[in-house]
Amino acid sequence: MRDQNSKLQIQVNKSSVEAVDDAQKKQKEAEKKMEQAEAKARNEKKRAEMEIRKTKKEVKARTEKMRDAEYFWGIGYITVILFAIIQNGAFQHDFIDFFRIPFTWYVRFCEWLVYPTYDNGFNQKIAYTGGEAWVIRILAIVAIIFILAIMIVMIVEAIKRYKKRWNEISQMFLIGSLSGIAVLGDVIRGYLPVNLILLFVFVNMGINWIHDTK
Repeated sequence: MRDQNSKLQIQVNKSSVEAVDDAQKKQKEAEKKMEQAEAKARNEKKRAEMEIRKTKKEVKARTEKMRDAEYFWGIGYITVILFAIIQNGAFQHDFIDFFRIPFTWYVRFCEWLVYPTYDNGFNQKIAYTGGEAWVIRILAIVAIIFILAIMIVMIVEAIKRYKKRWNEISQMFLIGSLSGIAVLGDVIRGYLPVNLILLFVFVNMGINWIHDTK
């Protein structure tokens, strides 16, 4: 009886050992498969990253080529516009007047400050005298400074807004309006007695205003 119990105990122990060994083997196999799967996943990840980097490089190279081409054609188009401006007498005249007229006003204002006068209604210039002349000078200078300050603020604000909307569409309208005025300047001046530079500014301001309202 004891021998049978001993044999049974030995068999049970043997079975337990075999079961433990089998479990350990299965665990090792599972761990090995998991390591292989992780290694495969890492390799796939590396391969995907390499493909992404390769694709990015190709896209960057193509983008740079497109930019170079756009820059080349843009320079060519601007060159054509410049030649059109050179041949357009009205545009040249208005461009000079755009700077000459304000300078002329400035010179006349300085001359008026030296000898301030007023029109008496009969096309006669009457000079201010004494303290009255100094009061008029001070008021005129203050008024000019105030007007210039307002204009500077408006210009700076317009530039800020224009920078926010500076994109390909804005560039297209800018170059398009400039080329249209440069090519058709003489025709436009035949119907509109307005400075072409001011017309160019007003057209772009109108385009930006329309863009804001949408």
